[in-house]
Amino acid sequence: MGVGEDELVRYYERIIRAIGIPVVVQDASGYVGRPMPIAMQARLMNEFGADRVLFKPEATPIGPRLSALRDGTHGKCKIFEGTGGIALVDSYRRGVVGTMPGADLIKGIVALWRALEAKDEKRIYALSLPISSLVAVQNSLDAFLAIEKYLLVKQGIFKNTIVRGPVGYTIDEETRREVDRLFDLVMQAVEGR
Repeated sequence: MGVGEDELVRYYERIIRAIGIPVVVQDASGYVGRPMPIAMQARLMNEFGADRVLFKPEATPIGPRLSALRDGTHGKCKIFEGTGGIALVDSYRRGVVGTMPGADLIKGIVALWRALEAKDEKRIYALSLPISSLVAVQNSLDAFLAIEKYLLVKQGIFKNTIVRGPVGYTIDEETRREVDRLFDLVMQAVEGR
């Protein structure tokens, strides 16, 4: 059982008052619990301002909840996409101001953001389709960690794929080949090939 709305508001209020930088309210209920009420999130933004309270909604369904948050704050809130890029195209069109992806697909995500800014529909889908397919393979937290580390090693950023335990997922050879194929498609799209 999660905390109640009043407790959650008090929790964020204490954090926001205690620090002098913006706070990102992450509704990670898509994988850890029930969604934060939109009215509660709007209340925090209205009390502290759109420059102090930012949002990273991950409650499902992502798109409609993002629109509800945007509309519930009269378009004043600053929202970041947080689905690893799988919903970036839809989220961008709903008014996000940025994205907070994992580090494994940064080149693809940056290229996708630039294509969205340029309204280059062909490039948008050349990038977003393999990115979305690759993120879809990461269908659990353990899978995300294993695949992200694998891709970071593949790019020369990390030296090994060791994931601290307990580990409930390891990449089998067939998954590795599919991840490699999808990553190659992302990189080809990044390079415009």
